[in-house]
Amino acid sequence: MDMKKTFTIILAVLGLAFTACTDLTPEVFSDVRKEDYFQTPAQFSTLIANAYSQLAGEYGYVYREGYWSLQEYTSDEVVVPTRGTDWYDAGVPIAMHQHTWGSNTRDINNGWSFAYGGVTKCNTVIDNIHSIAGEDESAYSDAAKAGLAEAKILRAFYHLLAMDVYGNVHIDDGKHVTENGKVKQYSRKEVFEWIEKELLDNIESADNVVRYGSMTRPVAYMILAKMYLNAEGYTGTPRWADAEKYCDLIINGGYYGLNADYFDAFKINNTGNQEIIFPIVFDAVYANGNMFHVMSQHYAMRDVFGFTTDCWNGPCTLESFYNKYQDGDKRKAQWFAGPVYNTTTDWNTIIYNRDSWKGDIVEWDHGESHFKVIIDPKVTTIQDPTGANSCEGARFVKFEFANGIAHHADSDFPIYRYADVLLMKAEARMRQNGGKADDVALDCVNQVHTRAGLPAYTAAELTLDELLDERGRELAWEGHRRDDQIRFGTYGGTWEFKESSDANHRIFPIPDWVRDGAPGVYNQNPGY
Repeated sequence: MDMKKTFTIILAVLGLAFTACTDLTPEVFSDVRKEDYFQTPAQFSTLIANAYSQLAGEYGYVYREGYWSLQEYTSDEVVVPTRGTDWYDAGVPIAMHQHTWGSNTRDINNGWSFAYGGVTKCNTVIDNIHSIAGEDESAYSDAAKAGLAEAKILRAFYHLLAMDVYGNVHIDDGKHVTENGKVKQYSRKEVFEWIEKELLDNIESADNVVRYGSMTRPVAYMILAKMYLNAEGYTGTPRWADAEKYCDLIINGGYYGLNADYFDAFKINNTGNQEIIFPIVFDAVYANGNMFHVMSQHYAMRDVFGFTTDCWNGPCTLESFYNKYQDGDKRKAQWFAGPVYNTTTDWNTIIYNRDSWKGDIVEWDHGESHFKVIIDPKVTTIQDPTGANSCEGARFVKFEFANGIAHHADSDFPIYRYADVLLMKAEARMRQNGGKADDVALDCVNQVHTRAGLPAYTAAELTLDELLDERGRELAWEGHRRDDQIRFGTYGGTWEFKESSDANHRIFPIPDWVRDGAPGVYNQNPGY
């Protein structure tokens, strides 16, 4: 193909003269040469948008029956009780909570489709770049190199999501890495090393700026920091110093900052917020997927907030997790517990001035039960066919929502936040220091802790166990808890309605449909 080929936009003009003659000569308004494409970030934004769109949508990153379920339903900060017949869902939420899932469990099937759907979309973007700019990437302009790097970093990120939950997976670099003509399954360590190399090979070409919602260089630093923080679980070899190094690159680079108000990062207008490193960009109309306001709230909350759709009375937190918050911890307001009044209110009242909300307590019928709606943090059972547990479990209200909306909210979801960087750096230092907090680790954690209205930790108070609790309080339901519990050794332990679980369940099985579709390629993960 001629690389100098020009793309011509032609408008055929039909000119009708008084003489009734017709001139069909094409008029050329502009000549755009192939090499003139992809010279600015804006020119790449439309091309790569579809690859980012995989994160949003009802079946995206925070899908209640997919990837988010794998990270959160399986942890100690979420439970989805069956209330009457609601939320039984063929027993899937209970299986996720109790670590009794199998290789054909719905959420495990959906998680695979999500992660590799993102990989496929990235490969399409990369193919399109090559088809226009050529196969010789070394000849690209700096802007073209940056755009290509962005697509490859995003593709590496989707591979990380797959490797994190399924362990031994295939690598799809667009050429479908094969062995004897078949897609090849790699060990978790090999996939880790491929992702690491992809990031390191492209990080210097990526734009060294903060561009909200885009995989620029500081976001790649964050991905590497997360990988290194969890490297011992992925590869058997700890990489604490490397985790600290990449946290420092973010901190010292001045890219992001800590908000004065914890809840600012979760508000409707959180686009561009200084604390958000990489978000899923949601919009109630054009980019659906943020459904926490209907997922978690009791049915009666529909009228309280004037929603135009029913609330689902689903996921909540466990009493043991709720009790990790002191009463003086401002972050405790991300959980709703207490009476539901029959007077309309809004999110800001619930978060900042709940005591001002008064009225008569709403009464409700559920199954065989009639009761006043008073949300009790204590969950007494994971399954009640009578629905008497309708009001059990503190409800999640972290993300601001507008009154009168339907299924989807506008708040963007932060996959990565600057507060997490500070906590990660502290952990990496403590791991290198025999589990003890030095002054640097204390300072990092206390920036987060004191923002919540709490007194600063002392070195004696900040143990690794306390750091795990602090990570939970700060990052609740943001998709980090499973990895945190694995890293701190509590994931296989016991909590309400869950017994000790098999260590093999730290990763999920390769779905049956994946193995059936590629006979002889995938060995099932141990323990399944």
